[in-house]
Amino acid sequence: MRVSALAARIARLSALGFVSFSLIACGGNPSRPDGDGSLGAGGGSGDQQLPDEPPPAPKVAKEAKPLFEDGVKAYKAGNASQAIGLFEQAIDVDETFGAAYFNIGRIHEEQGRTDEAKSWYERSAEKGKGFGDGLVNLGRLEMEKGNKGEAMALFRKAIQIEPFNGEAHLNLAQDARSRRDFANAVKHVRTALKEDSQNVLAYEVLARVYYDLGRFELAKLVCLTGLEIQKTPDLYNTLGLVHLKQDNVTLALGSFEDALKTDADYWPAHMNVGAITFSYRDYESSYRHFSEVLKQKPEHLEAMLSKAVAARGLERLDEAESGYKAVIAKDETYVGAHYNLGILYQEYTQKLEDAIKEYEAVLRYERQDAELRKDVTQRIEAVRIQIKNMKELEEMMRQQKAQDAAQGGGGGDG
Repeated sequence: MRVSALAARIARLSALGFVSFSLIACGGNPSRPDGDGSLGAGGGSGDQQLPDEPPPAPKVAKEAKPLFEDGVKAYKAGNASQAIGLFEQAIDVDETFGAAYFNIGRIHEEQGRTDEAKSWYERSAEKGKGFGDGLVNLGRLEMEKGNKGEAMALFRKAIQIEPFNGEAHLNLAQDARSRRDFANAVKHVRTALKEDSQNVLAYEVLARVYYDLGRFELAKLVCLTGLEIQKTPDLYNTLGLVHLKQDNVTLALGSFEDALKTDADYWPAHMNVGAITFSYRDYESSYRHFSEVLKQKPEHLEAMLSKAVAARGLERLDEAESGYKAVIAKDETYVGAHYNLGILYQEYTQKLEDAIKEYEAVLRYERQDAELRKDVTQRIEAVRIQIKNMKELEEMMRQQKAQDAAQGGGGGDG
């Protein structure tokens, strides 16, 4: 019996977006935490010939450095306005100090003044020598608005200004990956690693690219190398997916659990552990992990469906039914929800007419999965036979009851 849409697809990799969202010290690199949005398709790769090694960092006027450093200290101490003043003083001393412009923009953005932030980010690119992070942040803001094409253009412009800007390259790598342009994806990642050989996000993207290419041993090697630099949930999750492809469920489960030890809120690993524990019929654990996903992603339809299937395994049939219906209410075309609701009606609650309606919805919305269509067609036929047999049985019982009543009421007076 088909278990569910969940069992057929162990949690897909979530796409990464990269942001430059922290203050940077003079000569240092901004931290590059991952976001949750897919970069999607958008424009060309913007490839260009690059030197073999990054150029030396632009020189900053000696008098500007202590002002900048004091600005960082003021910000860390919680005095944003003082920090802005010190960064502005650093700019007065050296108007090419791109990092100072950037940090002022960063503070304005953090405090909700997006238009002012954009202005400072633009100035960081215009005034700063070889400084592209402001454009990267502008690209991120465009991504947040759904303007993928504009974002990609800004990332490409960033590497024109700063050819080894790792963050811009990683965003372009993700864009190339989403278009299955794996050669350029690898090229952008390798360029990011030239800027910073310890950039763990670059290893995360590269591992995903090799996974997509089916080069699982290479993906595993990249994961293990990246984990030596920093233990991240994304690397553990990708490693787990590689183990699944190599039919080692035990190692896969261990890697997904390692991801959750690193970050208990990392929802892709919760999806994957939930899927595996469901396959082991550990419905309680499965239910718990899908619930964790929904705490962070309340609109995640696959998690909603998976939790409902786990509830069915726990014999919480009313909860399962309401879960399936909740998915359908959000997406009428969600085949997995219709299928599982049909299973519930056919095999658990004996709502046979309703089961047929759900199976017919599967046939209405599913056009590509021939195996599923065949299965559902057979189920419809089986349910109709079952309905027919039940009606015949009911009629026989009705006739027998009438016959018994007639015999009981026909006795003589003797």
